[in-house]
Amino acid sequence: MLNKALQKEFKHNLPAPLYFLWSGEGFFLDHALEQFTETLLAPEERDFNYDVFDASSEPQGIVDAASTLPFIADRRLVVLKDFHQLTAPALKVLTPYFRDPSETTCLLILSQKAPRAALKFDWRVYSLNIKEWEVPKWLRHAAADKGIKLTNEAVDLLIEFVGYDIGMLMMEIEKLMLEGGRTVSGRDITASTSMMRKYTSFDLVDSLIAGQRTRAFRILKTMLSGSAFEAPVILGTLNWHFKQFYTLWLNRGKRPARMRERTYRALAKYIPSFREEDFFQIFRNLHDADIGIKTTGRPEIVLEILLVRLLQKGAWS
Repeated sequence: MLNKALQKEFKHNLPAPLYFLWSGEGFFLDHALEQFTETLLAPEERDFNYDVFDASSEPQGIVDAASTLPFIADRRLVVLKDFHQLTAPALKVLTPYFRDPSETTCLLILSQKAPRAALKFDWRVYSLNIKEWEVPKWLRHAAADKGIKLTNEAVDLLIEFVGYDIGMLMMEIEKLMLEGGRTVSGRDITASTSMMRKYTSFDLVDSLIAGQRTRAFRILKTMLSGSAFEAPVILGTLNWHFKQFYTLWLNRGKRPARMRERTYRALAKYIPSFREEDFFQIFRNLHDADIGIKTTGRPEIVLEILLVRLLQKGAWS
């Protein structure tokens, strides 16, 4: 976690009764929740002093839980997830409590979006989002927490292979952790069974954008062979690289600050061939594939169908 202001709150045992944390990355919210729980409650105190709700929960139930005195503990922890989905009637019920929260309860609100400016409550708001240029630093810290020291080359290769998707990067750290605490070099990354040995994920995107059917399927087969890449990782990296390409297209060819030179040179030449509706089709296909991977027992087939759709003649001619 790179939010230094929130880190200070942890050092002071989270003294405020109302915290609002927001991020587009679910991993950061889940990690923060773990830290709140460990800071405020001992394991034996959690059965009677810990409640978790979401936007679909009965709002009065949230108020009642937050208003309850702690049992054999100094404070209670009440969590409200998905605040960005909260309805206006539910917020109306919660508003009196937000204006006068219990000092013996820490109410933690988690949201994928920042609170609206119109909500004038005395809560402590912290963004957990990070910029792309902060990802390498976060990656080193996240690995260190798992007993792993990443060399600069290892960090660069992980981002090259996986992209800037936080969840996917964390998945790779977890796999490296299983091999024991150690220093991980660039050679270790390229030799890892979770990494692709011959191609990078960008090579697959490049072949798809160029309409190179044979090469695209050969790369996919290589990525899937021997579980070199899991289907969710492949889909996540495809989504990331296509978002990068869309950003480049929106910028009319102006190179984004963090885009690698190789990536920029490879993608820039295709910009004139794409239209807004082409990207709509691409991201709809990626969304359908995401659902398919999560609901079917044959993720490899889902990815093959995705490639067929992305390579359809005239999709971006």
